[in-house]
Amino acid sequence: MSEPTTTSDDYETFLRLFTRDQFRILSYIRSIVVQPHAVDDVYQETCLELWRSFSTFQRDGEFVAWALGVTRNQILKHWRTRDRDRLVFSDALLHEITATALEMGGEMSDRQEAMNECVKKLAIRQRELIHLFYGKKQSAAIIAEHWNRSVHAIYKALKVMRRTLFECVESKLGNKTA
Repeated sequence: MSEPTTTSDDYETFLRLFTRDQFRILSYIRSIVVQPHAVDDVYQETCLELWRSFSTFQRDGEFVAWALGVTRNQILKHWRTRDRDRLVFSDALLHEITATALEMGGEMSDRQEAMNECVKKLAIRQRELIHLFYGKKQSAAIIAEHWNRSVHAIYKALKVMRRTLFECVESKLGNKTA
């Protein structure tokens, strides 16, 4: 029996589907695997396995459900190869977590879309602060030093923005369901 061949259409389809759901896949891994380096390893192996086994994906199926199943198997494989850690979830619990992740997926997509809209409404300086603190993971002390502000002022600005963004997102989600 011959190996399934992949075409440029398969490649484009995979990239489109994977790009749409990559953050859900990574979030799922992060919700189960604790160590950051292990998350990176499992994510990388999952990405490779998703591409390798894409020919088995039923095109009329839901990609994210299939991808989370592959991800689940990669997490189990990771745990089997790590014999020193005593904290290992059962298959049943991992299956339940996968089901919950799938249920929450739509809600998280709506929430992310609302968040993106709300961030766009912030002033440029506020967006820059969010980017530096959350995106580049700079400390409040470093930002304060570069901006000639106190650390307290940076934390206060972040607190106000978090509250503003939370209220904006909740308002947008409330308007969608109304």
